[in-house]
Amino acid sequence: MLTSLYRKRIAALAIQLAKDDPPLVKEVIARLRKAGEIEPDDLVYLDQIADRWIRIAEENRTRAKRLSPR
Repeated sequence: MLTSLYRKRIAALAIQLAKDDPPLVKEVIARLRKAGEIEPDDLVYLDQIADRWIRIAEENRTRAKRLSPR
């Protein structure tokens, strides 16, 4: 029971980190894969979350540039 709660908290923390600093998460995942620490298909979900937040940040920057008065 305690292990399940711990795993959920770690997963939530990892997801929040993917939202807060997606390039860092992608870099760490890439390093772990390259070093053979994880399988290529491990952490795919976390990688997808990071990709999504990178895309959102890019869209927000584009929108801000378009709307900013010059």
